[in-house]
Amino acid sequence: MQPHFRRGGPATVSSRRLPFALVLAYLTVVVIIDLITPANLRLNVFAALAPLTAAMVCTFRQTVFIGVLDFCLMVAHHGILADAVPLNRVSSFVGNALMVTASIAVARLRRDAEALLERVRATGEAAQRALLRPLPLRTGGVVVDGFYVSSQREALIGGDIYEVVDTPYGTRVLIGDVRGKGLGTLGAGAAVLTAFREAAYHRRDLESGVEAMEQGLHRYHRSRAYQSSAHPDGVPGSSPESLVMRASEEFVTALVFGTEEGGPGAPGDDGKVPVVFVDCGHLAPFLIGPDGDVRELEAADPGLPLGLGDLAPARRTGRRLTLPAECRVLACTDGVTEARAPDGGFYPLAERLGAWAGLSTPELLERLRADLDAHTGGRLQDDAAVLVMERAVVGAG
Repeated sequence: MQPHFRRGGPATVSSRRLPFALVLAYLTVVVIIDLITPANLRLNVFAALAPLTAAMVCTFRQTVFIGVLDFCLMVAHHGILADAVPLNRVSSFVGNALMVTASIAVARLRRDAEALLERVRATGEAAQRALLRPLPLRTGGVVVDGFYVSSQREALIGGDIYEVVDTPYGTRVLIGDVRGKGLGTLGAGAAVLTAFREAAYHRRDLESGVEAMEQGLHRYHRSRAYQSSAHPDGVPGSSPESLVMRASEEFVTALVFGTEEGGPGAPGDDGKVPVVFVDCGHLAPFLIGPDGDVRELEAADPGLPLGLGDLAPARRTGRRLTLPAECRVLACTDGVTEARAPDGGFYPLAERLGAWAGLSTPELLERLRADLDAHTGGRLQDDAAVLVMERAVVGAG
């Protein structure tokens, strides 16, 4: 379900065979017309369009072939004929040589630019995959599947984050949404993810882990890297208060789920899974029952987003509940629920889930992904992430 870059290679070369054939056919037609028309009707200018077009739509080798062929044909026909005016021979020779050389140069520059872009894409993909691991993710008791769609073209990730960690205390699952969208939110998202991964192994209770995540976000906002990004030109702000204001506006909504290994939250023999989750200003998750029933799981005490916890009079508290056997929990970011159709209508997620509750998790995610694209017309306004958590089947690979 994860988006991947399409890289150059055989498929790319194959896709350029048709443009090459069309350019070659165009050159052939021009040459034939030039041969059967009077000598004073010169079409070498039209033939010169062939290598120029090839430079834009064909590979470098194809462009070189078209350019050399065009040069040889036009010079042979207009440049070395005995009855041709010497000035015309020179102009045909020099003109075609310049056009072909320019076409090959453009094709070379385009090839180098595409190679550089491919290397940048590969590097970006590796970096982004290190930040967010591909789904599905599995622990000893839970399997989490889903998808992620970045609103920024050619980016795998943006302002949404997720993680699944198998710890000595049980499974820990995070889904979050950094205020904003696109690659500019990666710093805050990475800070929260790093703190979550560390806290998951060293703090048993989720409430304490959430506090560590908020502390990690505060450290990021106080870092020199963040302050430099706030003033990319190296010009300090008008006052320290402006930086504080900017940091307070970059909060992170999050949901953190956890099971307890060997405790009251451990999966039971009856298939039921006691879990606890902490809501940090995020959208309520949905419980999908085996009978097709879909309902929201409201937190007992919805807390403020990460970064704004100091404004609350008390620490965030979790809600404990026991999930029936074969139930699933779906959590998403507001890029899904606030996705707009061309007419401005929001995406009816709850209604869709009610109709698809009987589908398997991979089928449900595939249907949801396709329907979201159809609803928005392929123009997603914000990053969108969806996670579906369910009990892992014992013995499954």
